[in-house]
Amino acid sequence: MRQLCQIGVGCLAIFCMMPGSGAQGVATVARDSTGGGADPAPAVSPVPPPRTSQMILGPSDVIHINVWKNTDVSETVTVGPDGFVALPLLGALQVSGLTSEEVEKLIGSRLAGYIVNPQVTVSIVDIRSRQVYILGQVSKPGSFPLIAPVHVLQLIAQAGGLTTYANRKGILVLRQEEGTVKKIPFNYNRVIRGEGQQNIMLQPGDTVVVP
Repeated sequence: MRQLCQIGVGCLAIFCMMPGSGAQGVATVARDSTGGGADPAPAVSPVPPPRTSQMILGPSDVIHINVWKNTDVSETVTVGPDGFVALPLLGALQVSGLTSEEVEKLIGSRLAGYIVNPQVTVSIVDIRSRQVYILGQVSKPGSFPLIAPVHVLQLIAQAGGLTTYANRKGILVLRQEEGTVKKIPFNYNRVIRGEGQQNIMLQPGDTVVVP
């Protein structure tokens, strides 16, 4: 004869074999779906990665300043030749030499006298203060923003590559140094073959000439 002993409701069922049946007792445990087992790990909300932009603003750069729920003081401005921007309520602020995050903190601290807990976001719209230039026998000569470190080979790639008639051995990098123009030779063939000449890291204002 088999007897069912039930303890609790939906929590634990023990099936007991009567003595003398020739079989040992067997216990079966059923966990309650409402939490009889171990608590599940709590859900973790994703945390956005911190902003780490170190782009330094300079004259002619275009930035957008957004103050949450305050459209009257949110606008797109261009950094002047003196490094200043003019903003409502605050007047002229010097932003040249600062990152976008530093400008956010600066504007937020100044607006605190007018707005309760101002939430300021500064976005870079156009980079004009840090430009490099490439001229001559490339597919797309012109100016390119120097957003991140760029070598000569990378700039040539951005410009669509060399044309058929390019003098690969006679490329020059023109760089302003202490009031003079320094001419740095660049041999494209040697660099791509790894024969000694280093791929030149470009600086703001450099001009690459491909004859």
